[in-house]
Amino acid sequence: MSDPTDPAALRYAAADQPAIGDGSWAGGPVAVEGFYRWIVADLGRMPALTVHEAGFGHYGSGYASFVAVLVTRRDGSARRSQDGWTHVEGLPLALCRLAPLAAIFHPAVHSSGPSGAGSRDFPVLDRVAAAAPEGWGQEFRQVAAVLERHDITLLDPATLGRPLPAGLQVETFLGNPPYTVFDAWFHWTD
Repeated sequence: MSDPTDPAALRYAAADQPAIGDGSWAGGPVAVEGFYRWIVADLGRMPALTVHEAGFGHYGSGYASFVAVLVTRRDGSARRSQDGWTHVEGLPLALCRLAPLAAIFHPAVHSSGPSGAGSRDFPVLDRVAAAAPEGWGQEFRQVAAVLERHDITLLDPATLGRPLPAGLQVETFLGNPPYTVFDAWFHWTD
């Protein structure tokens, strides 16, 4: 995508419509999901990282304009277990379903426990990483290289923090007005 701040593209995104008509997006949602499954598999083959989880569902209900992925250290050093719970630190990543765009977030911990209990963060603008987070430099660069290899544009907080054109609204539980470019590309409704 040439310009993720293009007003026409943002109008499509805010309406949950693909903002481009070529590549996997020409084939509709099933083709986009297949493309992202291929990307997730590629992320899982990185030398220092593995995919801990990839959320192709829509958080159980509603609609998510992104696929949420957590990549963690392959050597297990970012995983710990305690009292029946497993805590995994990693780099959250959001792959936009509406255009070949992505955001990497500051490290977060996803936890899972007995009977399917767990916790994880939703992607939010103030957690988007502008550069490699401390202690995650090599891993950040590996993820960015995989995205670049597949022509997925990695967005930065400055771009994502720009306001939407006047009057453009987004139905989302992840942000509040005034809406930003982030809200158009990465939103969730229940």
